[in-house]
Amino acid sequence: MEARLRYHGHVLFEPWPLRRLTSPNRVVRAATYEGLASAEGVPSPQLGTLYAELARNDVGIVTTGFCYVAPRGRAMQPRQAGIDHDDKIRPWAEVVRRVRAEGRETLLLMQIAHTGLQTLRSAVGGPPLAPGRYVSPYFRARPRSMSGEDIEEAIDEFAQAARRAREAGFDGVEVHAAHGYLVHQFLSPVVNRRTDRWGRDRMAFLRAVVQAIRAQAGDEFPVFVKLSVPEGRPGGLEVEDHVAIVRALEALGVEAVQVSTGTMDLAFGIFRGGFPTREILEHSPLFAGRGPMQKALLERLVLPRLRARMPRLEEGYNVAAARVLKRYTSLPVVVVGGIRRRATMDAILERGDADAVALARPLICEPDLARRLRTEEAASARCRSCNVCAVMTDTLQSLRCYRPPR
Repeated sequence: MEARLRYHGHVLFEPWPLRRLTSPNRVVRAATYEGLASAEGVPSPQLGTLYAELARNDVGIVTTGFCYVAPRGRAMQPRQAGIDHDDKIRPWAEVVRRVRAEGRETLLLMQIAHTGLQTLRSAVGGPPLAPGRYVSPYFRARPRSMSGEDIEEAIDEFAQAARRAREAGFDGVEVHAAHGYLVHQFLSPVVNRRTDRWGRDRMAFLRAVVQAIRAQAGDEFPVFVKLSVPEGRPGGLEVEDHVAIVRALEALGVEAVQVSTGTMDLAFGIFRGGFPTREILEHSPLFAGRGPMQKALLERLVLPRLRARMPRLEEGYNVAAARVLKRYTSLPVVVVGGIRRRATMDAILERGDADAVALARPLICEPDLARRLRTEEAASARCRSCNVCAVMTDTLQSLRCYRPPR
């Protein structure tokens, strides 16, 4: 009570009323890959322990790491969780039960995703599916262009995934339409060059996914959407292009949008910050398994160019994009990306640049960060944005901070 009175007037830890539900505050755990599932994508009890710790430490909304909606839409990460079959409802319900046992009002969202072309043949047992024949310079797998039947099937896979999330006890789902995954691929003019209705109206796939979720999970089941604003590559969607997308989502009754940036083709444009060369050479699928001479050449000639292409890490680097969307829509906006200080969070909310702030790497480093933000006016995340945790998601290691601050 003392802390609440002390910061009266700041909205970060005030309730956040949305259309269909209310978050106890405006601190969101952004979807963060955990590596805590079996090889078959079954979530482990440790996921419940992880989420319960975040709830216990005052995070208002906890979003799962990206869960694949179908085996052919799974990522290259070997321990990614799935929501692709009804037999996964029960283990996910146990995860939810562990969080509810905390007795907190924390909301649980499941991020549902299909990787499309951003995966490996070995992960999906053949050529990945995609809107067209665009080949990712990072993943390099030549995809199979989706037929109309493939597209309708993928739409239903998202809908069934949302139904399962609802039956497991989640408060809503977040459709992953960012970072170059399948929904983003349909939105992108770089990737989606189809001439049928799925290309003439690049919003058609996302619109159909939201409508199918409504049909399967019910009109009152909340749907959030994550977007990359901007797409972050030549010829891609810019901030202004997303105004129409967000207005369409508002008309569909979406609960809120989260503003991120970039595509996995240029992964460090999403994360920004450190460029851990040693870990990249050892664990990235592009470089792992190469001989010492090859790695030496890569370290000398290739990695410096990749590092030079990284945008600078600035606190709140997606806030300007969120501000544009807030100007043209009344849809609630969550912003993620390099936000570290309580003062910055307060300023974002008080200026109306966004309605909530999301954190990913800081909560890996400090699961109790939200509680410290609540009680310390000058609090700042201790995360150094070294990005080792991001690189290590390509291994069998589960989520943790590799360079904790002293």
